[in-house]
Amino acid sequence: MPLIDLSHPLTDDTPPFPGDPAVAIKILQSTDQTGREERQSLNCAQITLPIHCATHIDAPFHFYADRATIDQIPLADCAGPAYKIDLCECPVIDEIDLAPHRDAIAGHPHLIINTGWYEQWRQPGFFSEHPVLTAAAAQLIVDCKVRLIGVDFPSVDRPPHPAHLVLLGHDVLIVENLTNLAEIGDNAFTFSAIPLAIAGRDGSPVRAFATIAE
Repeated sequence: MPLIDLSHPLTDDTPPFPGDPAVAIKILQSTDQTGREERQSLNCAQITLPIHCATHIDAPFHFYADRATIDQIPLADCAGPAYKIDLCECPVIDEIDLAPHRDAIAGHPHLIINTGWYEQWRQPGFFSEHPVLTAAAAQLIVDCKVRLIGVDFPSVDRPPHPAHLVLLGHDVLIVENLTNLAEIGDNAFTFSAIPLAIAGRDGSPVRAFATIAE
């Protein structure tokens, strides 16, 4: 079955969320090195990055100290049937925007919202002018028993984080900074975004992808 990569690549110049440290990829060993006749050369590197950078997932612990950390969330919640809604040119996503899709949302454990904002990646305003979800929209998602929501912008909201509080407060996982969503033709598909098992922490980078049935 065809796979569609929905993740931004991690590079030294991947833009972090404003205020977070930059991504750093350090080469530890390289096959280009000379003078290593005593053993075979190899390629090995070290990466340093904020957890909430590029395509990543938020665990409930991100906003709630007594909720599940990323290594405690069920992996079954990170992969499965998904439904995509296209809401391009919709800067504020409210309950009224999701209501026409309520039955379809309720029929899938994963909801993916495509606004086309991923096309603004690396552009001025990407982190400051992105779409947001209202608390009412987040509550509709909770009421539909969605287990994971994915969006193509860097955060589902802005301070004081009304959507984060509603979603994570009901253990709904959040995947942010998806890309290539227009390549998913049908509304229904299989979505996967598996986190690293970072013990006791609030989220993880992910390699997100869509599986399309032929």
